[in-house]
Amino acid sequence: MRLPIIKLNDVYKSYSYGDKRIEVLKGVRLRVAPGEMVGIFGPSGSGKSTLLHIISTLDFADSGYVEVLERDINPRHFSEDDLALFRRRYIGLIFQSHNLFPEMTAYENVYFALRMRGFGHRESKVRALNTLNSLGIDRQAHKNVQFLSGGERQRVAVARALAMGAEIYVCDEPTGELDRENAINLMEILVSLAREGKTFVIATHDDRLLPYFDTVYKLEDGLLHRVEKKEVHHGKATGAFGQDGDGVSRLHSRGHSR
Repeated sequence: MRLPIIKLNDVYKSYSYGDKRIEVLKGVRLRVAPGEMVGIFGPSGSGKSTLLHIISTLDFADSGYVEVLERDINPRHFSEDDLALFRRRYIGLIFQSHNLFPEMTAYENVYFALRMRGFGHRESKVRALNTLNSLGIDRQAHKNVQFLSGGERQRVAVARALAMGAEIYVCDEPTGELDRENAINLMEILVSLAREGKTFVIATHDDRLLPYFDTVYKLEDGLLHRVEKKEVHHGKATGAFGQDGDGVSRLHSRGHSR
């Protein structure tokens, strides 16, 4: 049995809004194994982004235990600089706000992120171009990102994260602005990385991603529940990026290959 790479025990988190205290997470428990693809569903405002921020060490729980890569993520044990270094080395972040530099090209956004992480010029150039190419954005590589579409900017943000070669990827709606073809391509890339041992925690509303997940959770009323995939589907089935069933067959072949 594989030891968890992410472990949360009885995690609570709340925020103050004026004179009100809003409880967002109310005793969340989670285990994620290396190489696992985890999907987290839930209504808007349920706390999915808050949970991802805690897993990715961008925020701390009010109480409870958070362990990532066998490290106790506690503000008493880490300085801000230590946490920033830990994230740069081990955690890839893909959030809804792309956080790209608008004055830079797509290539420069990926390239300079790699240089800041310590990669040399040649390796940064190769990684940036290869990753942009894998996501079908190579023709826009030298365009300023402010002139790209929302879906293209989304793919640049994904490329920047994947090029890092992190151990864990924390993703908030990674396919939210992608069309069917590019969403399929992205999920196939993530599945191939999971086969190599990379771990993914993905918050999404996109039912089409269900066949790609090993484990599915629903976050509601501050609690995280493991659910069957059929419990997440809403209304008429959308299929796995279409009605040809390729998403399901890919999931099955992945299961046999691991």
